[in-house]
Amino acid sequence: MVELAQNAADAAAGAGVPGRLLLRLLDDDPHAPGGGTGHGALVAANTGAPLDAEGVQGLATLRASAKREPADGVVGRFGVGFSAVLAVTDEPVVSSTSGAVRFSRAGTAALLRTSGSPAARAEADRRGGAVPVLRLPFPAPDAAPPPPGYDTAVVLPLRDRAARELAERLLAEVGDVLLLALPALGEVVVQVPGAPERRCADVEERWHVLRRRGRHEAALLTGRGVEERSRLGWQLAWALPRAGGHPPPGVVCAPTPTDEELPWPAVLVATFPLGPDRRRLAPGPAGGALLEHAAQAYCDLLVEVAADGGDAVALLPHGAAAGRVDAELRRRVLERAREAPLLPAVEADPDGAVLRVRPSSAVALTGAGADDPRLLAALAPALGGLVAAPRALDRLLTDLGVQRLSLADVLDVLPVQEPAAAARLFAALAPLAADPLAREAMAGLPVPLLDGRVVHGARGTVLLPGDVLDAAAAAVLAPHGLRVVHPHLAEGPAQQLLVRLGAREGGAWAVLTDPAVRAAVAASPDAEDPDAVADAVLGLVAAVVAPGPDADGDADGDADGDADGDADEELVVRVAQDLPWLADLALPDADDELCPAGALVLPGSLAERCTDPGEVGPVSPDLLAAWGPGVLRAVGVLAAPAVVRLGELDLADPAAALELGLADADEYAEQVWGDVLDEAAETVVAEAVAVRDLDLVTGAWPQVLAALAATPGGVAALTRPWSAGAHRRTPLSAWWLRRHGPLPAVSRPPGGAPAWLPAAPPWVLELPAGVRAALGVLDDLGAAGPDDLPPLLAAAARAAADVPALDLLRIWTALGRDAARVVSAEPPAVVAALDAAGRVVAADPAEVVVVDSPAWAQRRDLGPRVLVPAAAAAAVAQLLDADLASERADGRLQHPAGALREVPPAVAALLPGAPASWRQVERLRCDGEDVGFWVTGAGAGAAVVATGARGAARGLAQAAGAWPLRAVLAALLDDDGGGAAAELLAEELPG
Repeated sequence: MVELAQNAADAAAGAGVPGRLLLRLLDDDPHAPGGGTGHGALVAANTGAPLDAEGVQGLATLRASAKREPADGVVGRFGVGFSAVLAVTDEPVVSSTSGAVRFSRAGTAALLRTSGSPAARAEADRRGGAVPVLRLPFPAPDAAPPPPGYDTAVVLPLRDRAARELAERLLAEVGDVLLLALPALGEVVVQVPGAPERRCADVEERWHVLRRRGRHEAALLTGRGVEERSRLGWQLAWALPRAGGHPPPGVVCAPTPTDEELPWPAVLVATFPLGPDRRRLAPGPAGGALLEHAAQAYCDLLVEVAADGGDAVALLPHGAAAGRVDAELRRRVLERAREAPLLPAVEADPDGAVLRVRPSSAVALTGAGADDPRLLAALAPALGGLVAAPRALDRLLTDLGVQRLSLADVLDVLPVQEPAAAARLFAALAPLAADPLAREAMAGLPVPLLDGRVVHGARGTVLLPGDVLDAAAAAVLAPHGLRVVHPHLAEGPAQQLLVRLGAREGGAWAVLTDPAVRAAVAASPDAEDPDAVADAVLGLVAAVVAPGPDADGDADGDADGDADGDADEELVVRVAQDLPWLADLALPDADDELCPAGALVLPGSLAERCTDPGEVGPVSPDLLAAWGPGVLRAVGVLAAPAVVRLGELDLADPAAALELGLADADEYAEQVWGDVLDEAAETVVAEAVAVRDLDLVTGAWPQVLAALAATPGGVAALTRPWSAGAHRRTPLSAWWLRRHGPLPAVSRPPGGAPAWLPAAPPWVLELPAGVRAALGVLDDLGAAGPDDLPPLLAAAARAAADVPALDLLRIWTALGRDAARVVSAEPPAVVAALDAAGRVVAADPAEVVVVDSPAWAQRRDLGPRVLVPAAAAAAVAQLLDADLASERADGRLQHPAGALREVPPAVAALLPGAPASWRQVERLRCDGEDVGFWVTGAGAGAAVVATGARGAARGLAQAAGAWPLRAVLAALLDDDGGGAAAELLAEELPG
């Protein structure tokens, strides 16, 4: 079919007319009597130049052609040859408007037999009668003319059934590829009996075709046949089916389909040198050169497709090759495609047209966000050459040399963007923030700031809505590390993304609490323009404490300011207490000298009346007029005693507390927390609250303390214990006031008892009970706590002559209860104790003994006594730096043998842990002193010696650790098994 179509194309080109070819299958042979073989004939009729003598010579000359170097448009160069018709016939006929000629196997054989030379006849006999068909042309005067409208017809009587079937199959395969191979041929009509006529035409409308032609260098054809070496011209065509077109055959066509697989979306038809079987491309330099031309032509075709808006990338071959030719061709194509403008850029040109970029200049996103068109569109304006990279094309884009960048890499090289563009980019990135890996990739996101800078990474930045901070203030604070995000990014998806990436939000409070503001405050005294720093910080404070009618800027984020913009008192207190470092802000005083805010007072305030004028001064009137008292009080300007919340305070390093004006913080840590610090235990106090600058108060103490007691912070500073780990101690401010305040370390309310304690002034009655107790004002001796006991003992020693023994015993009871919690800087110089006669006396601790059991309490010869529960005796002795009674004497007993007494069952029932017996003696002496009982040891194994039942009861109670039951035990022992035992037990045993 290719040979017949090629001849038709050449004839049309030679005549300069449109090429048309009719392929008609007949059931009868029109030139044979009776229909010939009975298998019909194949007719190929074409337009164009008629058959001439030179053409007949070409048909009858083996492996020769008259078409050496034809004019443009003449194709007959594929080397198929007219001999191809012998695949189906032995009697071909060529009929033309100029005449007709036929070839015949039978006619040639007959002529040899009658007219041939002996040698020719002998050769024919040697071949079994097989003779060449196309060597001898015969006249065909009776040949039928070509069909109407055609100039030449080739009639091929079909040899047999196999030839018929082959012709039918080949006709079914005739299609566009044949027309693509032969551009001079514009139409092919196929007619088969019993089937509709099939017309193939207008191939250029249904295929996107690119053709190339040229000439080989002669050296490339070395080794090929003589005819092939003489034909230096080459040609090729690539064709892509347009919408609805037939799919490519999937093999190389040369022009007949070969066995060289080419599973590409386009068909390649080219004059490749073929092997002897005409099924494979012959290796060699000519074939390699033509592959080079084909690769360049395919890239040119893809550029045309791309320019027309088509998807050229989808037409690029990638993946495993189907064979040698496929592999060589795709390698060449991909090499050239790297520099071809094939990839559609994400960003369009100003007119909205698609821009095409070379793969070697392209950038593609990989990993998170690679398939997100919104993200790509946001990145494109700042990232030249950005192209989409579907996952299916990963390998292809890599082979093309497209630079692949992860999201982190892209953000790292992304140039500075305007805030509006950055907002679009952030909005596109926001959906990715749900993925932890994507968030990690965005750690270096470039973030435009309010002051015009761009920082990489959202962590540490602050989001501010509205006009809380202007660019000038942001620029003032920027050198100290403040990073306020541009307002364009402080709302919507951009804001959500930045929060997910670590930015802080919360309005003015978020900025005010930023470490950069604290650094700016600390550096404000030495700033180049301290007024600018002050204005920036005061502006932030004003936005927090006086947010206006519609703003929300308080520390909690839920309190609105008054409509007139006045400071909210609760917020003022909150800022002043929670941010005590604001007191270091350099502000001008009344003489326009810079001072820390904490060293300034409001004119006419309590602070001005009660503080040392040599240490503080009035604030600038202009500053007061500009910002108002609320804002100034929030930054530490004093109007009354100032409470600060330290958050956390490390007692091992009290320097921070001293810097905040907490007087004697180092001494407090050493005296009150010394044991904790020595043990290297937990030393960080959580939620410490204190009053600063108490050491500057020089008068008006009643008003100062009343002002503290009127605020929750002041009450907390005086009454809330400081806690570090499991340890709890009196708070610093209460400790300081007990030492340096206007009241004695311990006192009684005016008109209260006991009379021997100093009385507090009447104004203390206006203070809450908790505050009075923190200041050492005891409403009752029984209410004394661990902090009260050391000064209470000292007061009792000073007034020993007036202290009733009962009061001293009540103090000792509290001392025994709280001895382990009492913190005292040093042992007392004088101790109130009971002498041998039971009177209260002031004694040197070296003379005093702390009684460590009821038995030792009988010894009045050892010195003045301190009576506390036995379990607390050792702790009390250490606190007072006194001896235990048992340390002053040997405790050696002297007594007669006496009698062993069994403990009655009633006693055993009441005290299961008591000894089972006791020894009764007539007289008992300890170290020569008479005593009523003595106990050696403890528990059931203790030895109890007594002079009678009363002493035995005391001894058994001490041994069993149940001293309060001694009276009941005495009654049980006196009852000696009488009827009172049951009643006594019923009263004491649990109901």
